[in-house]
Amino acid sequence: MYRYAVSYLRGRDEAWVARFLYELRRRLDASKGPQFTRVLAPAPQPPDARHSPPAESPGVATADVVLALCSPAYFSEGPADQDWAVLAHRQTLGQARTGTAPRTALPLLWEPIPQRLPEPVAAADVLTAGQPPEYRSLGLALLTMQAPRYRGALDEVLSAIVAHMNEAVRSGTTAPPLADRSAGEPPRALAVDDGVFTEEFRKHLAPAVPAPRIPRTLVADDGADGTVPAELLPELGRRLLLVGPLGAGHSTELARLAGQALDALPHTPAGSARAPWGCRIPFVLSARSGALPDLDGLVPALAPGAAPREPAGWAARQLRAGHAFVAVDDLDAVPSRNRTAVWESLLRLLRTHPQAPCVIATNGATVPWDRLGSEFRTVRLRALAPAGVRALLDSLGAGGERRTARALTRRLDEDPVLSGVAGRPAAAAAIWRASRAHALPGPPPRHQLLRAGISAGWRRARPEPGGVPPVREDGAAVPDSVLRTACGGLAVATLDMDGARIPLRTALDALRERGTRAAGAAPAPERLLAALADRTGTLYQPGPDTVAFSDPAVRTFLAAHHLAGAEHADAARLLARSGSPELEELLGELRAARTGTEPRGLLTSGHRPPRRLPAARPARPAPARRALVRSTGELRALAASGGPGGHELWCEGTVEGLDELLPRLRGLRALVLADDPARTALPPLDGCPSLRALRVVRCPALTDWTALASSTVMFLTLEPWPDEPIPEGLDDMPWLSQVDLVPAEARPTARAGAHTVPRPGGTPRPGADFPGVRVVRPGRSRGGNLQH
Repeated sequence: MYRYAVSYLRGRDEAWVARFLYELRRRLDASKGPQFTRVLAPAPQPPDARHSPPAESPGVATADVVLALCSPAYFSEGPADQDWAVLAHRQTLGQARTGTAPRTALPLLWEPIPQRLPEPVAAADVLTAGQPPEYRSLGLALLTMQAPRYRGALDEVLSAIVAHMNEAVRSGTTAPPLADRSAGEPPRALAVDDGVFTEEFRKHLAPAVPAPRIPRTLVADDGADGTVPAELLPELGRRLLLVGPLGAGHSTELARLAGQALDALPHTPAGSARAPWGCRIPFVLSARSGALPDLDGLVPALAPGAAPREPAGWAARQLRAGHAFVAVDDLDAVPSRNRTAVWESLLRLLRTHPQAPCVIATNGATVPWDRLGSEFRTVRLRALAPAGVRALLDSLGAGGERRTARALTRRLDEDPVLSGVAGRPAAAAAIWRASRAHALPGPPPRHQLLRAGISAGWRRARPEPGGVPPVREDGAAVPDSVLRTACGGLAVATLDMDGARIPLRTALDALRERGTRAAGAAPAPERLLAALADRTGTLYQPGPDTVAFSDPAVRTFLAAHHLAGAEHADAARLLARSGSPELEELLGELRAARTGTEPRGLLTSGHRPPRRLPAARPARPAPARRALVRSTGELRALAASGGPGGHELWCEGTVEGLDELLPRLRGLRALVLADDPARTALPPLDGCPSLRALRVVRCPALTDWTALASSTVMFLTLEPWPDEPIPEGLDDMPWLSQVDLVPAEARPTARAGAHTVPRPGGTPRPGADFPGVRVVRPGRSRGGNLQH
């Protein structure tokens, strides 16, 4: 009696795995070879096994034969790493003791694997080569699920598995059991060729990562480390939330981290640049598509050129060993209906790989703070310092605009409000473009530059064809007018507070009060606050109970613009309460600008020209339903023009040249031969592959129907038909399925089926009311004579 074990991903396709093992058990019992019994001893599970690395499968260390059900998830989430480490160690021991390599492991293709099999698994795969193509293209899972359809292929594979199991135990070189674990865990065998692919992945990833040179600073929310340069972000913790407003440069900082990892050498000496957290493999993921890639899809998403040579499970092994870090961007761009699922998949990935560092870039408004716990540390991405703004403007003006960049730099040094609004990289770039595009003499007005900076990160709603989009629960559908009023009102309501630490309850109460005053239905304050953070870039949420403006200067401009449209008495009262000279000066500028011809809106009109609807084009005339020809010249002209527009040709009278010109008419589907008393035979129709209907009208001498044998005509109408027998040979035509015979004289008793034969132009011929006599063949495939 021999023992066999099964290594597979537990909890997934469990019922179909049981069905496959039942089929295998039947084959083993029916065979006349050695007897097998399966090892069913339960493996010890940790208390939270669902989020822990998978344990070793039962029986892998002692069974005579181990069946491995391989799939992409088996190598990424299953026990493949642990099981194959034990199997490789047992094989090494057996070969050392007997001199012959034992055949203990038998890989089976449970699902198709797009990656390359790891070296130990590929060496042990002796089954795939001789199996039917359904096994390689579908896998055992689908063959088992659709067993009635693929019964032959499934039986062939099961017979081969039984034969390999019998051969493995009959050879007498089974691997010794691995019962003594005093020497520790065996080395991970599947990682034998991971190092080579790691270098190849880094080479394919390097060209896609930019190298930012703008200095940035960070500050931890708890204030324990003070202000640190952005290059030292990994020193603040292994699980970080990089929080900042929209347009603050989250993607640039994640690219900086990736660049540090790619620039690091394998063995970095002391004092030189080290890889972040010691990880030389960056997985920078974007959730802009609405989802995050799976573990087996990381390499195709980041480095498609290296995907064909990826060993199965490589990404999961790097995360499990702490050799790679995860950086997630664009979570705030995920639609609200998908955010819960995306966050759940990300947190599950981090729980399964506790050794992997992670940085999540967000504005904080949609973060599930209650689920993060104390594992994550919040780090604020501070605004650009004056040196950073100068470096950014110098890089923008490197192409011949250095004079504009220098003039704008001097202006920013003298204006604290304009310098504060330009603290975000997107805003600084927008201010530079507005200054360069100013066509009037002198520098552009300050309020125009401020409007350009505020509009830089504003993602505007797409208006619907009927006008302004309605207010829905999704923040992406909130109109821009509601967002402008909300951010201005919130800026005015919080003038006497610290703009970097506004209590969340205070902000929600202010938005709720503004919504109550507004006419019509207003979105919920929570949804409105999330929309302000996701789309405007003026607000962000650095903590579960805190809201912050992107900069005090941004709040000053928003408040001034809001007060510019309010009553003077209310504005004077609020100015006296705030006591801000910058606010009073900016309010005066905005009021003075409102008296001129400049626009009063908070946002700029954008860089795209206004879209103009083109003038309505005249409708094309409908093509004629039929083309009528009465001579060879008319038919030749029709063939030169490409054919009849309505796909129907009516030949009236004697028209010569049908043999030559009919094949030139593209798309011809119906042909009518009318009023040709001299015609005795049909023209050749084998050159008209689209022809389906043929009508012969008032051609009494036509008796030769042999051309139908080589044509694709399915419907034949003969009119008028004398009281004669049915033409011979019609039931031998391969495509012909229906013949309508219209008699020459009217029969008063035959009322059903009466129809008229229309002439070209749609006008029925007078006195052509005939009772229809139809001869129909029941079916082309059965043959038989035509029936009345």
